[in-house]
Amino acid sequence: MVWFKSLCLLLLPALLMISVTSTDDEDHILDHDVDPDPGRMKYIWNPFLGFCGENASMMRCAGVCPETCAFKSLKCPKFCGVNCVCKPNYVYDEKLQLCILKSDCPQDVKQQVVESHRVFQ
Repeated sequence: MVWFKSLCLLLLPALLMISVTSTDDEDHILDHDVDPDPGRMKYIWNPFLGFCGENASMMRCAGVCPETCAFKSLKCPKFCGVNCVCKPNYVYDEKLQLCILKSDCPQDVKQQVVESHRVFQ
């Protein structure tokens, strides 16, 4: 009986987290096959391991759709994503996996404003 109570105490935080992070907005969940970048095979996990870097700041639930050189999202699914957000005038570079000055984006890349462009898992 003691082991059952211990197991329940261990599972309680996981169950609470599932209920907190679940959403009723099923139409809000993106499938990468319908994203603006249909060739995308996978999303980026957390590139900010341990610290955000000099061009980003800590932020609880920063989201999964940062502005990039190529895309700026009008909406984004309600996922926490990473805990870092690029500082003003910086965008997330998906190849380098860090925040760079928007002015440092390649000149041949024209940023598109789209409904939603998800970057992070």
